[in-house]
Amino acid sequence: MIPLVNTVAGFAGGEAGGRGVRLDSLTSLRFFAAAAVALMHASGLYDVPILNLGFIGVSFFFVLSGFVLTWAGAADDGPGTFLRNRIAKLFPLSAATLAVAALIPVARNSSGASFLHSLLLLQAWWPSSAPSFNPVAWSLSAEAFFYLLLPPLLARMRRFNSRELLGTIVFLSLLQPAVGTAFQFILGTEINAWAAQFFTYNFPPYRLPEFVIGVALALLLKSGYVPAHRIQLLVAGLATAGLMLTVLAANVYVGLWWVCQSLMLPAIVALIWSAARRELSGTSRLLTSPPLVRLGELSFAFYMVHYLVLGTVGLLVGRGAQGLPWPLALPALICAAGIAWLAHRYIEEPCERALRDNPPRLAEPTAEPQRNGRAAARRRTRS
Repeated sequence: MIPLVNTVAGFAGGEAGGRGVRLDSLTSLRFFAAAAVALMHASGLYDVPILNLGFIGVSFFFVLSGFVLTWAGAADDGPGTFLRNRIAKLFPLSAATLAVAALIPVARNSSGASFLHSLLLLQAWWPSSAPSFNPVAWSLSAEAFFYLLLPPLLARMRRFNSRELLGTIVFLSLLQPAVGTAFQFILGTEINAWAAQFFTYNFPPYRLPEFVIGVALALLLKSGYVPAHRIQLLVAGLATAGLMLTVLAANVYVGLWWVCQSLMLPAIVALIWSAARRELSGTSRLLTSPPLVRLGELSFAFYMVHYLVLGTVGLLVGRGAQGLPWPLALPALICAAGIAWLAHRYIEEPCERALRDNPPRLAEPTAEPQRNGRAAARRRTRS
């Protein structure tokens, strides 16, 4: 890999507390993660190898979220401003899709209590609420929990040196499968299988290590850390082995989701780190192309609406959201992409602008600096 000590320090202010520029390559990768989740849901009737691993896209989102928020310095303006801005990002689409799901019942367990939990972004804390209404929205509940912890977490982790940050990543990468094994051993009977799945998939504290790994990874990159060659080889080997074992485990029994999540963590870490370093060094081309970046910007809206579209089509033909035949599933996903564009443009973006903490600024002397200032602000704050 290309040494990036000076390059990274220049972008990030030379220290873990600085703000970094927006990394378009990571925005593009969000599209592929959202597409993986959507294809898994669309192909649920067939249990297609590789596509049935789409749930790993959620692990990618959690690691990426911790990385991007830390890299962008999103919490640097104080906990109040940070939480307000994150709610401005999540809540409008969450509330809009919840309203649609209340009118078009695509999921089971959609009770009044589950509606309240979903509205308050608390559904991932209750087994019956996590899959209710818009089932994919449970991940927003986990994200909201992570956001509450990020300011104090950063206050502590910014004092870590490179060795301690590396140790954090290794420890948490081992902790999650250890906890998953314990949950499965204690709860993994037929009677408690639903509880085992909840606690090793939806439960926010169980998913917290993925987010914290992203935080530690961003702090390492901001510090100008360059891994030794032997560490690069070790991570590459672990990522390759994890990918191969994940594919094997999924083909043997797709219910080993908690094993697959853990096995794929090295690959997720390597992918995010490599994409960020390549862009900072100026060697990234494909992932920074405007069409892919634009798809990445639409990925949150697509993630939030795709299950509702699949479920609506399923209701019309007497099938479930994950039980559509391919001739209907693929057009439904294309329709979901169009609806996602509308939701992004007319709900997500305008509501976020209205709700964000944007104090009034002095008038700029000319129009051009004003446009540049707004662009710079967007690059600092968007994630």
